[in-house]
Amino acid sequence: MESPLRSAPLGFESNLGQSGSLGLPVVVLAGICLPLVLLFAFAHVYARVLVNKWIVHDYVYLISCLFSVLFIAFSMPLGLAEPFGQRVWNINTAALTKTYMSLLHAFTISTGLVLWFTKVITFGFVIRIFDAPRWFRHSSYVGIILTGLIFSQYTVTVVLACGPKPDDDLKSYINGFRTQACSAQSGVHMITGITTSLFNCITDLYLLSAAIYLRKTLRESTRQMKSTYLLYLGGFLAFVCSFISMVFRIKSWQDSDITGYQVPIDFTVILEVVLCLILPAMPSTFEIWKFYTHVEIVERSTIGTPSTMWLTSRTNLSTLPSTPSPSHEGRGGWRKTHLSIEELPFRKPSVDYYRNSPLKPLDMTRMKALPATPLPAPKTPTAPKTPRTPKTPKTPNSVKSMQLPILLEQ
Repeated sequence: MESPLRSAPLGFESNLGQSGSLGLPVVVLAGICLPLVLLFAFAHVYARVLVNKWIVHDYVYLISCLFSVLFIAFSMPLGLAEPFGQRVWNINTAALTKTYMSLLHAFTISTGLVLWFTKVITFGFVIRIFDAPRWFRHSSYVGIILTGLIFSQYTVTVVLACGPKPDDDLKSYINGFRTQACSAQSGVHMITGITTSLFNCITDLYLLSAAIYLRKTLRESTRQMKSTYLLYLGGFLAFVCSFISMVFRIKSWQDSDITGYQVPIDFTVILEVVLCLILPAMPSTFEIWKFYTHVEIVERSTIGTPSTMWLTSRTNLSTLPSTPSPSHEGRGGWRKTHLSIEELPFRKPSVDYYRNSPLKPLDMTRMKALPATPLPAPKTPTAPKTPRTPKTPKTPNSVKSMQLPILLEQ
C-alpha cells in the first residue's frame, strides 16, 4: 500500500509519483575530492618519511584521513540510491529498501565523528604552524573537548532517536524514522542538528580569526605570503561551507522536511571535510614540490644550466645553452665568480633560526649597556690629550701582559 514516509505539513501536498535520486552533485563532488584527498595525504606522509620526524598531529591526521575517506566513499552509493534528496512527504514507503535506510542512518551517525576529527587536526595545525601563545593553546584544548562533546551528542541523538524500532528490518527502520523525536519539527534530532551546525560554524570562524590574528608571529618572505593567503582562502571556504550547512538545516527545521535538503547539506559537509584535510597537508605538498622542482646549484656546472632529469624526448638538445661547463670549480672560486647573495647555495635565512629559538631578532632585554669610561683629562696644557701607554715589565709573550683591567658591572 502506498503511503508517504511522513505526512505533509500545512501548505504542502504529497506527490508519491516522484521517484529517482537527486544526489548526482554529491556523487560528482565525492568522485573529485576522493583522489584529491588521497594525493595530499600521500604528500604529507611522504614529507614526514623524508625528514623522519613524526609528531602526534601526524598520527591524528592519518586517523582522520582514514575516517574521512570512508565517509566520502560512503556518500557515493547513498547519493545514487533512490529516493535520495526527495521531500519526505513525496517518498513512497513501498519504494524504500532496507539498504537505503541503513545507508542513510549510518551516514548520519558518522557525520558527527568525521567533523570532530577535522576540528582536531585543524586546531593542531594552527598550533603547529603559528607560534601560538599560551592562551591559544589552552583555548584549543578546550575547543577540542567542547567540539567532541557537541558532535558526540549529535551522534548519540541520531542513534537513539532515529534508530530502527523494535527490530532491524525495513519496517523497523521506517518506524524509527517516523517517530516524533526523529523527523518532527519539535523533535530532538532536528534541534540537535541545528545546534551542532551552529557550533560548527562558530568553531570555524574562531579558527579563521585566530589564524589571521596569529599571523604576526610568522616571519615570512614575499613568496611565503602567497602560501599564507592560500591557507586563509581555504579556511574561509570551510567557514562558508559550515555556514551554508547551518542555513539549510534551519530551512529543513522550518519546513519539517528532514530529507528534502539532504543534497545541499551533504554537499557542504563533504566539501568542508575535504578542505580541513587539505589545509594541514599544503605545507608538506609545497615542500615536496620545491624539493623536486628547485634547481640546485652544482659546482661543476654553469649557473642556469637546466637539469637533464626533467628533459623529455622531444627536447632539442641543440637549443640548450652551448656554454661549456668548467672542469672543476672549487667553493672559493665559485664565491669569487658569483657575488650575489641570492645565488649562494644552501643558504638558510635567519628567520628559520629564530623561529624555533627562544630568542627573537630584536630581543635586547637581556643585554645591559656598559657605563661610559671617559679618558683622564690632561693635567697641564702641554700634556698629551691621551694618556701614554705604560711600560709593561713583562715580556709580550707572557700571560699577564695580555690581561687587561676591564671592570664589568656586576
